[in-house]
Amino acid sequence: MQDAQEPTRPVRDCQTPIVIGAGTGGPQALMQILPRIASSFSGTFIVVQQMGPGITRILAEQLNDNCKLPAYEPEDGQSLNASEILVVPGGMTLTLSEGNKSVRSIVKLQDTHANAERAGIRTNETMASVAARYGRNAIGVLLTGMGEDGREGMRAIVDAGGYTIAQNEESCIVFDLPSSAIDANVAHEELPLWNIADRIDSFISGGANANVA
Repeated sequence: MQDAQEPTRPVRDCQTPIVIGAGTGGPQALMQILPRIASSFSGTFIVVQQMGPGITRILAEQLNDNCKLPAYEPEDGQSLNASEILVVPGGMTLTLSEGNKSVRSIVKLQDTHANAERAGIRTNETMASVAARYGRNAIGVLLTGMGEDGREGMRAIVDAGGYTIAQNEESCIVFDLPSSAIDANVAHEELPLWNIADRIDSFISGGANANVA
């Protein structure tokens, strides 16, 4: 089992981030996607799950125990590394800032407890930040859940030339999150849960921007 706070693989700079937004039913959906990703996968997953502080740490530990990639809650100021699964801590927003010569992006975490408006757009902020820094190499995914957080983030990824995927209604517990992106025409594809891992893998294998028309 990987140590949830100290990935033991060689550190490599992230080139293709995949932001996954999820709510109700999200942990079960994530367990259908992320354990199927191979240890050789070179992308980086950033998971924004609608959960409170502490509970996201448990989710990260569960993913770490079941996935081939290390999964953990990131710390403010760390580099965005390849071949990892970052679970954004509950009650916090993750954005990216410019790195240095050896690291493209630095993780920035901000507490949203005192700001109800920002607390409701955590996925939007993360996706928009990733879109701004990675453009055509950014990928956004919205899974089962309530509300609309992620719709505008998906729009930002589309506008930057990246790719977006929404879970289809038949495989969702709650269709609100994916349907908000689908209805706004900011989801390139609507896929059943069991096809999402393979689709993401095909992007990374072939180059994400090669799949964008």
